[in-house]
Amino acid sequence: SALLDTLDERSHRHAYAVSEDLKFSMREAVELLGNEAVWYLREVAREKVYGGAVPAPQLSAECLRYIYRLLFLFYIESRPELGYAPMNAEAYRTGYSLESLRDLELLPLESEEARDGFFLHHSIERLFGLVFEGFGVLTQADTEARHDAFAMPPLKSHLFDPARTPILRRVRFRNAVVQRVIRLMSLSRERRGKRPGRIGYAQLGINQLGAVYEGLLSYTGFFA
Repeated sequence: SALLDTLDERSHRHAYAVSEDLKFSMREAVELLGNEAVWYLREVAREKVYGGAVPAPQLSAECLRYIYRLLFLFYIESRPELGYAPMNAEAYRTGYSLESLRDLELLPLESEEARDGFFLHHSIERLFGLVFEGFGVLTQADTEARHDAFAMPPLKSHLFDPARTPILRRVRFRNAVVQRVIRLMSLSRERRGKRPGRIGYAQLGINQLGAVYEGLLSYTGFFA
């Protein structure tokens, strides 16, 4: 019993430390996305950004929503027992999942094409669309006949509604930026000489995720 209590206490301390890391990492990730959105709108789309053309509070709110989408997917994919993300289907796991992109978090982007391309952006947008619109209606026979078959019911929530991110719908994020965001949300922060470790979202409870969510509710970006 004493051993179980000790392990339980350590688990809670670890989850708390991870949730604190996520608060800081997600704030940095929001700033990265906001700055990248400004760059894309000005330099690629040739749109006016300042002077009220793109309200900073709205842009920061949309970047927060984007990060919350990633947070939801990290968690839901780590808990297949919840019955939503079909991580047991190879087609989803290797072709659509956020976890498959997480495997690229430390891959060196050595060429300009690799850094400035939009593969990661398009992959994540496809996943967001899959969640919102749903995919496939499978029978038991389909599932038994094809190990890679999967279905996802549409999640028609405000979180994944593309109409809620009208500014970001005009933006494409470069690979280097998306990779940095995924890395921030995948690895714990380095502390006291201890190397960063991979965040296990399955170990986080609703309380820890709620603390991360609430810690960013008051965040509002501005143009400096």
